[in-house]
Amino acid sequence: MHTEKQNNIPTNQSNDLPDFPKDVKWEFREFKTWSSEIKVKHVPCCTPNSVEQVLEVVNWAKKQVYKVRPVGQSHNWSPLIFKSGARAEKILLMDLQPHFNQVSIEQSSPVSIVKAQTGVLMETLMTTMEEHGLGFTATPAPGDLTLGGVIAIGGHGTAISALNEKNEDGHTYGSVNNSILSFSAVVWDEASQQYILKVFQRTDPDCAPLLTALGSVLILEAQLQAGKNQRLRCESFTDIPAKELFSPPQYTEINKQAISHFLDKSGRIEVILFPFTEKPWLKVWSLSPEKPDSSVEVTAPYNYPFTELTEMEEKIFINQLHNDPSSTPKICKTEYNTVDEGLSSQGKDIWGWSKNLLLYIKPNTLHVTANGYVVLTRRADVQRVLNVFYTKWGALLKEFTDNGKYPINGPLEVRVTGLDTPAEVVHKDAVIPRLSPLRPRPDKPEWDTAVWLDILTLPETDYAADFMREFEQWLFQEFNGTYASARVEWSKGWAYSEDAAWEDEDVLTKKIPASFTDGQPTDSNWAATISLLNKHDPHHIFRSTFLNKLFSI
Repeated sequence: MHTEKQNNIPTNQSNDLPDFPKDVKWEFREFKTWSSEIKVKHVPCCTPNSVEQVLEVVNWAKKQVYKVRPVGQSHNWSPLIFKSGARAEKILLMDLQPHFNQVSIEQSSPVSIVKAQTGVLMETLMTTMEEHGLGFTATPAPGDLTLGGVIAIGGHGTAISALNEKNEDGHTYGSVNNSILSFSAVVWDEASQQYILKVFQRTDPDCAPLLTALGSVLILEAQLQAGKNQRLRCESFTDIPAKELFSPPQYTEINKQAISHFLDKSGRIEVILFPFTEKPWLKVWSLSPEKPDSSVEVTAPYNYPFTELTEMEEKIFINQLHNDPSSTPKICKTEYNTVDEGLSSQGKDIWGWSKNLLLYIKPNTLHVTANGYVVLTRRADVQRVLNVFYTKWGALLKEFTDNGKYPINGPLEVRVTGLDTPAEVVHKDAVIPRLSPLRPRPDKPEWDTAVWLDILTLPETDYAADFMREFEQWLFQEFNGTYASARVEWSKGWAYSEDAAWEDEDVLTKKIPASFTDGQPTDSNWAATISLLNKHDPHHIFRSTFLNKLFSI
């Protein structure tokens, strides 16, 4: 976020925020999402320096009928805080990064506890953990996300167990949220008729909706389980044809280059395939306590500098595609060549502590927009899911280009994770994050794996919304519960109308609620979850207009 101007306290605060607490600093900022598709200028944003100030602000907001929206690095696409074209009317942002960024570690064996305030950046958190010999199994790739932002949307990486791999104590294959043991949140207290700070244990059923609440609750601190840090090896391949990686499942026994083969061998993969190219960038991470002879040891994250762009390079790239959409195939092939050539000099086979291999996206990566979905299925059906996805993506792309339309100029991305299963949490009777895209389905216990699917393109690309809408409608029809089911990835693009994301009434009011209701007990389905969120925040202090619509029941 960019600061527009700074108010000197308390000169003219009362003119803008009536009776606002005098000791709490605030300023006007411009709010902007990652792809800049949502921009709102002149938004008041406060930076409280204590729990007392946080509570003072929230209770002020209740009295003044304001909304308080926690904000981090805004590395997000969806309108969880503001919708496109919105104005900052009676909305106050709250940035915890300056003063709620402390990390402390209680080391024990075999599982340690990491206590972290939610304004801390993931890179800082993981660096501190590394210094104490601790690490995560998988995390989101950018290091500049706040922990609070990751918790809000159920941030994830890519990892399932390799065949014959035993999960180590303290590690989980699901979202970062599945590592949470307890947390402190600001919630409504009926007895005192005010918002208070309350500590929730992971065993408390009341906390289940708060663990992935899309910013509709304010969490100030979390305690996370952490296992022993792991050494990883990451190999990159750019010579395997997409048709082999995404081959039909019946060929996987003879095809040793199918994605399922790499999952069985290493458990950790990412596929990046540029349109109009034949061979993806495949990353394969594997547990590797000792450095392989061919690997290069790395001691810091972000080991793919060829993915970084200067502001001028990004501007030239965008202008070329927007001015001449027919150049899309040529530019996509250039992107693939850039990756292929870049890997030949750096990053093709690297080894080191987990943080240095799990964090690899910097803020100066190309700011594309992305749709995002997760498909729950059996591990044995992962290859089937990927094959039908790849086939549909290719057919849809051909259909559009045959008509002179080039809606997609960024890659498709694939990652695979486990689910948010209580069995991986050290606390017995741990509850499942109810709004986590990785929430298991009790009626489908064999569905133990999640396939994350993203299609990327530049903002304002002609016909992109049309493409995404057709793809999304196919996705929910294909993965309808027979062998797999789909949910949205909260931080990305979904609910596509003919013109834009996050507008389709059927997805917003039917398909999303159904995806968290199908197969779930009545007392923890979508309606019950929203009801419990309402109990914790009956005045909807922390909800945006968009969330009010999404959560309407």
